[in-house]
Amino acid sequence: MLTHLLIMRHAKASWPDNNTSDHDRPLHVSGQRDATAVGAALTARGVAPEVIWSSDAKRTRETAMYLIRAIPGAQTINYSPEFYHAGVETVLRVCGKLIEPDGSLMLLGHNPGWAELHSYFTGQPHHFPPGACSVLTRTPEGQSDWLDPAAWSFTDMILPRELKA
Repeated sequence: MLTHLLIMRHAKASWPDNNTSDHDRPLHVSGQRDATAVGAALTARGVAPEVIWSSDAKRTRETAMYLIRAIPGAQTINYSPEFYHAGVETVLRVCGKLIEPDGSLMLLGHNPGWAELHSYFTGQPHHFPPGACSVLTRTPEGQSDWLDPAAWSFTDMILPRELKA
């Protein structure tokens, strides 16, 4: 059974030149540092994901790569083109077709959908800057459908700017 659900927006991306498509934008150097710091913070807080379901955009792929470099052990990453700039309904539809994983799952994608996803699960809007990661914990009564907001309680918000020394 899934114990933690992490909702993370990709780290800060670059705009390398006018010929690069939005889908192919890489992470900015600060985004690389931020993704590593978020991975370390998730590990230190005992909620690092075992499984990541991510958009297939270059910046989300790179965010996942820097995250897992900071997380001990093996993680599984599945990339979904449907997560690219997806809204809540699309994310829930895609997730509903997949088997609920055990342990901790991270959904990694883009705004505005990911801020809306946070609001869907928590009932509270929150500013979701690049690299933001909300941590949800399965409630004791959360034995029902894992995509039901009642199955989760909001426990933490990790923001890269708060991790800087």
